[in-house]
Parts: sequence; structure tokens; C-alpha cells
Amino acid sequence: MSKRQITIKPTCMRELLSFPADRAATLWEKVNLLVTDPFPDGKVKKKLRRGDGIHRLRVGDHRVFYRFGDDWVSLLGVRRRREDTYKNLPETADAPTLPPSSEDDLDAVLTPPKPREFKFEPTSTENPLPFEITKAWLREQGIPARALPILLRCRTEEDLLEAPVDEDVLARVVEAVYPPSLESVAQQPDLVVPSTEHLVRYKEGDLLGFLLRLDEDQARLTRWALKGPTMVRGGAGTGKSTVALYRVKEVLERKRATGSETVLFTTYTRALLAVSRQLLEQILSPEQMARVRVATVDQVAREIVKSRRRLGPFENDADALRRLKAVRSAFKPSTESAFEAKLRQRALARLSDRYLLEEFDWIIDGRELGDLEDYRSAPRPGRGVAFPQRLRETVWELHGLFAQQAPGERFPGLRNEALGVVRSGPWSGHWDYVFVDEAQDLSPSALSLMAEVARTPDGLFFAADSKQSLYSRNYTWSSVHPRLQFRGRTAALRRNYRSTREIDRAAFTILQPEKGEVLEASASVHEGPLPVLVRGAPEEQEAEWITRFIRQMARHLQLRPSAAAVLVPAGAVGQELALLLSDAGLPTQYFPGRELDLTADVVKVITLYSAKGLEFPIVVVAGLRDGTYPVPDDFDDPDLFGERIRHERRLLYVGLTRAMRGLMLVVPDGCRHEALLALNTEEWHVEDAR
Repeated sequence: MSKRQITIKPTCMRELLSFPADRAATLWEKVNLLVTDPFPDGKVKKKLRRGDGIHRLRVGDHRVFYRFGDDWVSLLGVRRRREDTYKNLPETADAPTLPPSSEDDLDAVLTPPKPREFKFEPTSTENPLPFEITKAWLREQGIPARALPILLRCRTEEDLLEAPVDEDVLARVVEAVYPPSLESVAQQPDLVVPSTEHLVRYKEGDLLGFLLRLDEDQARLTRWALKGPTMVRGGAGTGKSTVALYRVKEVLERKRATGSETVLFTTYTRALLAVSRQLLEQILSPEQMARVRVATVDQVAREIVKSRRRLGPFENDADALRRLKAVRSAFKPSTESAFEAKLRQRALARLSDRYLLEEFDWIIDGRELGDLEDYRSAPRPGRGVAFPQRLRETVWELHGLFAQQAPGERFPGLRNEALGVVRSGPWSGHWDYVFVDEAQDLSPSALSLMAEVARTPDGLFFAADSKQSLYSRNYTWSSVHPRLQFRGRTAALRRNYRSTREIDRAAFTILQPEKGEVLEASASVHEGPLPVLVRGAPEEQEAEWITRFIRQMARHLQLRPSAAAVLVPAGAVGQELALLLSDAGLPTQYFPGRELDLTADVVKVITLYSAKGLEFPIVVVAGLRDGTYPVPDDFDDPDLFGERIRHERRLLYVGLTRAMRGLMLVVPDGCRHEALLALNTEEWHVEDAR
């Protein structure tokens, strides 16, 4: 019989970590047995009398619980024999009763515990643990000695979830105190395990995780239209990136593959590089992986330019905005008429520094406009404000002065320079296949660079979601580059595996379609509590509301508070909130985008911009102070305000959809944010803080 594909549930992965290391070889041997022969034999392997096809495999004093089909085996749990697992657990509402002694009567591990309902309370109470944690019990769970003193001091759920021990140790203890039923575990997503050797690597700490098993629609798209250019569209959490990873394997193993094809896989943020690389290593052979490059678009641009000249220091957007403000204060338009100069200055004053920087990055540099004539005739779709010729001339002159005074490198210019190198002919580093994830947030010049570094258009694959686009300019793909002709090779994913239906619906109502745009809601497979909307929160109480929500939601999800992220519109607000949350007893740290450490055992405070492409079990969107969002009073031209608020709606949507299971939105007292004033409160649990 042919071998079956192994899949594993997240809970089972954690239970593997507590399996005795000296008996692990026997466990891997038995798991290998299931791959070829999972059928019950009445002794070592038995089918449980209830549990929808759940079987158990004996491995010493442990039991491996699994289900199987014609071509797969799903590992649900690895637990000690029933009487060992539950002998310390008294009968409570949250813990299973002590089961009878019959080997086959395993109701205790099948019957779901009483559902934990989340109800946000403005005041917090502590929940005692269902039984006293003892040293003997911890040793039975295989908990390392260094963690025992800390865990023995835990008396409440809050004590346990905030205990300063390794994350994997805490997860094992929590699931031993509140063991999930196997029937509930069976509803968790399946992760694909290439072989038992990968389980060994995971248990030994040499592997971050596994790829999700694809559903039928996703699996079809991994093999669909392999001769590009091809586009897969989908909302947050629909698996676009996972499909892209599996497509890498398909193109390298297609019948016409020669064994020498090269692949560039681009991710949106540097934080995702290590994860993407490890996931590809699981599905590709070492020889195949040697021909795959995982990088951000800007890393590719930097390396191309670096092959031609020495690079200087890089300027980030925050420094660029400060420099632009100084350049504008000294700028005088070149005109012989004082009256004309005054008119030009007045027109320029209507535009904010951020709007002008976006005009530089996304129109002038982003579209590779080489001279004033190009800029005069360039369409500016989606920019909201019409630019007459006189204003274009003024902006072009200011851009030249800004670029001339740059102290180092900026990525918009670097992308254009890299594009020029690739187009010039001598550059020979093309890839046979180029995968571009989150393509909606790349400028036209960055998209063109990705199109050019592909050896032919046949090797292009893009994944995008217009709802998440922070910088949508209503371009057609083909107008950006002639290679990007996706007609007839575009498919959509609509099933959301990340966020709950409640979070998905609440976030979707934030959006407003542009003229001619059709926004499609995704369908989540998960359910959860309504997201919490706090209205009218005084600034001095904001940290208190956030602290209570994170602690209560972490307790509900049985996660440590560091599973949460607080998303803010600006870095200064984030730094202030991080200090206030830490003072409230919730260890918190603000991370600038490029310094984000996802493994840090603290609540992460990051900007909404930096959160793109990330996900967290618990998310709070806060810090929406005056001056961090646009209001009509700040704009003489209503079209300019319309463009800015469209951008802000997309930014909020991105932030809200980073939440997987728990979401809070804090609207401060006196807030004038247009999107929040018009919020559909039917999709939220509303708390009035006034």
C-alpha cells in the first residue's frame, strides 16, 4: 500500500514536545507504521467506539490518537494513558471527570468541556485554577526543572498565563490543566508533515512550524495556469501566500522542468522571510531549494544596484518626512513674478508633507517619470486631487530639490536604478519564475522590476488583495508593465482561515468602494466573540481598557498576553502607550517596523503600517489621537480629504484584519475620524467609556 500523507493538529504539535525524549524513537517508528497501515488490529491500534472515526495507537504508556483516509493520516493527540492524564483532575466545570478504568471507554478525551464564552467585563476578576499544581504533576507532564518554582506559585488562570516560562512549556501546562477534547481538536486546521524526520526536527527545536493543508480550491490553484503571467486574488487569511508556496513546488516538478529552473519568491516584510524559507524547505528537496531565492523586492533592488556601485546609508520614511518639511520651509518656486510665486506657494501649502512624499514615491519615482514633460502628461488615478499644470511644475521642482539634498539612499529611487540596470542588457541574474506576494502594495516601478527580472512573462505569479491596498492608485496591471497581462489567468479565493466571521464582518464595514470598484467579502470558517468597540475613552484611561481586554481575551483563549499586538497610527503614540501598558503591569514594548521581534515575550506595539502581512491572536487598534488621522477642517479641497480618508479606511481595514480571534477598537473621546463616526455598531460589542 502506498504511503499516506501525514498531517498534524497544532495541539498535537505541542503535546509532542512533552513526550519523553528517551522513548521518542519508538514514537517515530509507530507513526511511520500508521503511514503505511493505519487500520485497527484489535491490540496496538483500535477504533474508538465514538468520536467520528478517531483511532488510538499504543506507544508504551502513551496513546496516539488519529484519523485516516485513503491517502492521509491526521495526528490528533499524543497523551499519556487516561488514568495518568486525569488522576489529578477533580470534577469541575472546566475539567473532565475522572474516567472509568476500561481501556476502550475514552469518553473523557472525546467529550468537549463546557464551552468557554467570552464576555468582556469593564472590571477584571481572577479565576482560580481547577486544581492545585504540584511538583509531581508537573514532572509527569515532562516540564523542565527550571520552570517548576515559577509554575508552583501559580494559583489563578492569570498567574499561569503570565508566568515567565518558555512559551512551549506554558502551552503544554495550559493544555494539561484544561485538556481539549479530541473531537474539538479534530476541528483545528491540518498542518502538513512531509515525513517523521520533520517531526523529529520540530521536537528538537530545529523547525518553526508546518504548512497548512490546502482545501480543494487552494490545491487546484497550485496547479492552475502554471504558464503565466497568473494572478490569484483573495482577502486577508484566504491562503494566497500558502498557494504561492505550493506553486513553487509545482513549477519545479512540472513535466517540462529541466532541473535547472531558478525561482525568486518575494515576501512583503523582512519578518516573514525566515518563515517562508523554512516552509519551502519542507516541501522542496535540498537540490530544489538551492535554486530558490527568498527576499523582499527592496532587497532584490538593493543587490542589483550594489553590483554596479557602492551604496550609501539608507533614509527611512520618518527621516524623509522630517527632511521634506525642512526643504519646504526654505523652498521658493522659480518664477520671475512675485505674484505667480505667491500663487504657487499657496497651492503647494494645501498639500501635507505625507501627501507630497507619496506623490514623489508613487507618481514621480514610482512611475519612473524622467522629466517635467512626462509628469505634465502623467495620469494620476486615485490621487483624489487634480493637479493643474502650474502645480505640477511646482511639485516637480520641489521633488528635484528634495532628491538633490538626500543624505543617502531611498528605496523609490533605488528601485528605478535597479530597473535601469536590468533593462540595460548586461545584467544576467534573471529568474525563470518570479512569485510576488501582496502585489497590491508595490509601486508601479517595483512591479515593473519584478516583471523584468523574470526571464519570460510565462514565469510570473502574483498574489494580491485590493481591499488591503494602502496605496491603490487605480492602475490596471497591464498599464504598469506590458508583461502583466492577467486576463483569462486570474482566480479568486474567498474562504478566510485567519479571522473569525465576526471580525471579518466588522472590518469589512470600514471599507467604501471607489468608483467602479467591487469589494467582495470573504467567508470565514471560524466563529468567535463579537469584537469590542470602546467609545469615548478618555486618553488617560485608554491603557486601562486595553490592559483589561488583553488579559480577559488571553484568559478566554488560554494564551499568554504576549500573543497580543496593539496597533497604532504613529510611532510617538505607540511609544507612549507601551510605557503606560507596562506601568499597568502588562509587559509591553514598542517596535519600529524593521526591529519587530515576533518571539519577544511582551505585548507588541507597532504601527498600522508595520502590521501589514502579519497576524496575531489578539489585536487592539488604539492611539487614534487628534492629528493622527485626517479631518475635513485640515483640507481646503474636499477631493484631497476624500483621498486621504480612503487611504485611512484601507489602513484601518488592514489593522483590524490582523486579528485572528480577539479584537478591540478604542475610539477616544471627541474622535472626529470619519470612518469611525460612521461605524456600523451592529457588528460590535459596544462599551461606552464616557
